[in-house]
Amino acid sequence: MKYLYILLLGVFLISCSSVPKEYLTNNDICYYDDPIFKITTEEMVFNSAKYDSILSIKGVVFIEKGNYTIEIQNDLIGKTDNKTSLTKWINYYPNGKISNIKFFLRNSSSTGIEKETSYDQKGNITEVINYEKGYSICWAEAIEIVKKIAKKEIQKYQVTGFNLSRVDLNEFPNEKPKWAVSLVGNEEYEQKDTKVYWIDGITGKFLRTTKIITTFD
Repeated sequence: MKYLYILLLGVFLISCSSVPKEYLTNNDICYYDDPIFKITTEEMVFNSAKYDSILSIKGVVFIEKGNYTIEIQNDLIGKTDNKTSLTKWINYYPNGKISNIKFFLRNSSSTGIEKETSYDQKGNITEVINYEKGYSICWAEAIEIVKKIAKKEIQKYQVTGFNLSRVDLNEFPNEKPKWAVSLVGNEEYEQKDTKVYWIDGITGKFLRTTKIITTFD
């Protein structure tokens, strides 16, 4: 069985004293203008008449629609942009009204992107969590910075994706904003200890790398 033990002291120290200007708050890079961040009138209510009969047979339904993969479960719809891997999860009350909507990068489901919004059962907004609070470097910029730092490894291990997490300043207001990015590579890379690249969430500076130690039992 494979166990992951998090923490190994931060090793390779600071490099990259500055970040290219094009990384700073650019909607073309951050995709904040992408339709995935919009909530449509149709999405405000779970269409029971449309989905319940299918769900009773399959449990989970996947639909390919244009550039999107739509996942439908009971009281839950996920919509993923296949190009950017941006996903929005929409949760619904038993009465079919929207209860919560959250955006994240697929496979990094605990890392909120942009804003998370909660509603009461009448459709009124009750809470908004701004995950960009305190950050000048967005999720996509952090990945682009790591692509430059880890260029050789990305080529060598046929990296096709990235895992992403951040220091959430809503939960830890006294911490500094930092992104943590790791690579998703081929089988050879998956056998290695996972290297995590830490990026300053304000300046885009590369801070250090840490490792997630992999052991086999």
